[in-house]
Amino acid sequence: MQKIKKKAKALMQPEDEIKSMAHNVSDYYQVYRKQFNLAITVIVLALAVTLIYAFVRSSNEKKAGQMLSAAYDAYNPGGGAPANYPVALQRFQDIVKQYGGTVNGAIAQFSAGNTYVQMGQPEAALKEYEAFIKKFSREKFLLGLVYQRMGYVYLAMGKQDEAVKAFGLAEDIGGTGPATLELARLYERAGKIQEAQKKYKDISDNLPSSAWAMEARKNLSPPDLGQAPKAVKPGAAAK
Repeated sequence: MQKIKKKAKALMQPEDEIKSMAHNVSDYYQVYRKQFNLAITVIVLALAVTLIYAFVRSSNEKKAGQMLSAAYDAYNPGGGAPANYPVALQRFQDIVKQYGGTVNGAIAQFSAGNTYVQMGQPEAALKEYEAFIKKFSREKFLLGLVYQRMGYVYLAMGKQDEAVKAFGLAEDIGGTGPATLELARLYERAGKIQEAQKKYKDISDNLPSSAWAMEARKNLSPPDLGQAPKAVKPGAAAK
């Protein structure tokens, strides 16, 4: 019997195998039809939600971008016209309220802090920057800039320790850059020469062609500064 079954299987034509496979699949589907239908429904719904979300997000980004352009028209009108910071601030804040989930909303939050700085209100600026950190920490590039601006605000307020912390966070996120130079300056003023030298060397090594590197190299100590000359052993010069 076993030989007959093997022979029948060997003689089976390709189209017979396909029919057999289709029949097995059909039987399998009938048994698990509800599960299949449910899975397909879930997939379709997930795709639909994803597409709708992408469309809405794209539309919101566009609307927020238009509002952001109008806000910057008031912030920096160009052509020698004076800035209207109160109007710009209101427009930035409106964008955050309406489109806070967009990238342009994050830019508007950052810009609101910058506007308060221009208006001479550092405490209000810090509140806007702190709000950015809570809402938009996912925007790493902007987050680094926010910490950097916070550092400058703290410096203007005479809060050296807070400035060091802010510039340190900016450097952690954005890497070697202007925050590194500010840290070097602050360490130098505080008499922390070794820390300052490390920051200056970091800038000189990693940003050799930048304007920051020019200042860093001016402040770097020569490698042998403070080292006593090595004693020459008797007879060494004769060799």
